[in-house]
Amino acid sequence: VNRRYIIILTLIVLLMSAWVVSAQDSDIDLSPPELGSFDLASVEDIVVEEYPILPELTEHAQVIYEAGLEMDNNPQVFSKVGDCMTATYEYFLGPFGEGNYDLGDEYAELEGVISYFDEPARAEGFEMNSFNNPGLATASGFNTASVLDSIWADPNWCEANESPLGCEYRLSQPIFSMIMFGTNDVMFFEADLFDFYMRSIILETIDNGTVPILYTIPTRPEFPEKTYLFNQVIIKLAEDYDLPLVNLWAAIQDLPFEGVDQLEPIHLSIPEDEQAGDFTSNLEYGYTVRNLITLQALDILLEGLEVEIEDTEA
Repeated sequence: VNRRYIIILTLIVLLMSAWVVSAQDSDIDLSPPELGSFDLASVEDIVVEEYPILPELTEHAQVIYEAGLEMDNNPQVFSKVGDCMTATYEYFLGPFGEGNYDLGDEYAELEGVISYFDEPARAEGFEMNSFNNPGLATASGFNTASVLDSIWADPNWCEANESPLGCEYRLSQPIFSMIMFGTNDVMFFEADLFDFYMRSIILETIDNGTVPILYTIPTRPEFPEKTYLFNQVIIKLAEDYDLPLVNLWAAIQDLPFEGVDQLEPIHLSIPEDEQAGDFTSNLEYGYTVRNLITLQALDILLEGLEVEIEDTEA
């Protein structure tokens, strides 16, 4: 009798847990986006500078994370999805995968995050980790449409008719995905098309059991108002899907030239000594700041998820 009671009680608890998860997500629309449904008025009141630089662990992010673990995604792997500002792994995160960094005393606690993700980014035997792996869903010139189009997939790794995004997720099985687009999109797309493709990327990421981490984008000096609008769209997407948001735009506003390269504003600014992993002297450059807030974001999310990481000193 006691055994039967325990089984029944366990089933009740499981059913209640499922109901709670369902209730948490009941107001999140995960249906495919419809082109033409974008409402400009829905983002007009968003003030980008009022949003915090660092994210918080949202309820939906936790649900996605737990679903990803059940799908056998790798909890110690993240993907990078984006354009040239993300593809330039020599400056964005790459230094932490190759030991070429200096956290200094102020940020020494981030060593644990670096150690945690020091695992092969794909199948066993793959030498690169998530930091220095160039990735298959990021390339110079990419926009939100490119990453969904199989014509741009790497034939050395990807299957026929597989998009760069789908290929990256299949091979890496990441638990997190750093997503930043807009730098190229502002030149070709209006806000409605940008919203449509971004929603498509986000939904595919969620469907893969991967937590999307969204970034606002640096200002394109040629398109300051449109950049701001696209950042409003990105924030609205984070709110609609209840996802972590890294407000890079806000983090680099006070840097020289707002954190972008003066001669090539499609790139973040690079330290003169090219040491974008040096937090002791190069935090006036865009790539260095993006590296710092990315590590801090991962640290916040792992702490919120109660993931144990080693307290390792560099």
